[in-house]
Amino acid sequence: MPGRSQGSAFPATLAEYPPSSGTVGLREAAARHMLRRYQVVVPLEAVAACVGSKEFISTLPLFLRDMRRPNTNGPERDTVLIPALGYPAYEFGARLAGLRAHRVPVDDAFRMRLDLVPERVAVRALCLWVNSPANPTGVVEPLGPVADWGRAHGVVVASDEAYAEATWCHEPRTILSHGLDGVLAVHSMSKRSNSPGLRVGFYSGDPSLVAGLARRRREAGLMAAAASQEAACALLDDDGHAEEQRARNARRVADLVECLNAHRLGCTAPAGGLFAWVPAPGGDGVAFARRAAKQAGLIIQPGCEYGPAGHPYVRFAAVRDAASVAWRLDLLSRTPVP
Repeated sequence: MPGRSQGSAFPATLAEYPPSSGTVGLREAAARHMLRRYQVVVPLEAVAACVGSKEFISTLPLFLRDMRRPNTNGPERDTVLIPALGYPAYEFGARLAGLRAHRVPVDDAFRMRLDLVPERVAVRALCLWVNSPANPTGVVEPLGPVADWGRAHGVVVASDEAYAEATWCHEPRTILSHGLDGVLAVHSMSKRSNSPGLRVGFYSGDPSLVAGLARRRREAGLMAAAASQEAACALLDDDGHAEEQRARNARRVADLVECLNAHRLGCTAPAGGLFAWVPAPGGDGVAFARRAAKQAGLIIQPGCEYGPAGHPYVRFAAVRDAASVAWRLDLLSRTPVP
């Protein structure tokens, strides 16, 4: 930092670039976390830092495309498989990399049906995104069969585990429990520790994939701030605050579901996640979301934001206590439909 005197109060770390792959302290803390929470041993060379999970999700296909050698014995790997209903960054990441996004069909419970992916699509797939628990549907996917499918087809499986701590049907799980080969898991400090402002997360899995990504991400200048990495170390080693946040989230989700059902918005408790996935009155999620915002100041997401199949739905986020939502739903129910 030019002009900074020796006696400056600024920390010395501000005069250095932080490691793009993460400080040793952060990677060690992440490995300890994975062992305590998931009983998975992750070597240090198989874990690295990212600038929050959204940044990683949006750029992964771009870097994987660069890592993948041209296939001289088959079709080009030019497709990213994404959930039929999923986080918009999955599709954006495919577009950013100049690749096609193919939405994986789902069953009536919104679980992915990989058996319905045509072989002509599977042979062109570069990677597959799985999100469990899923945003927006709350579905908890069986991760073992997903990992097996990816290995059988030579497709990298990227598991977005940002909401793992918000698993309500059983204890949190990771795809890494089914082996590291060919898979990656990305974790976020934002949800576990309620700290989105840190902009730091970590990814782990296949050591060769992590090494290739870390090198390319460094060349692109992607690195979490040193102060954020230091704070993340402390948070990853502190399970107490995460348990408190988990309990708070569980209460908010349960209260939201109860509140929605009380207002005759038919809602099933999600298996995981921080959202209620609700059929929109009248079958038009966009129209209902606009009416909720205009007449009750209630901000909800139209389901089509997560894929065309979501048009008849809306997503409510359990980010506030239900009391702050209930009176707005009361107002909405008393207001005639225009």
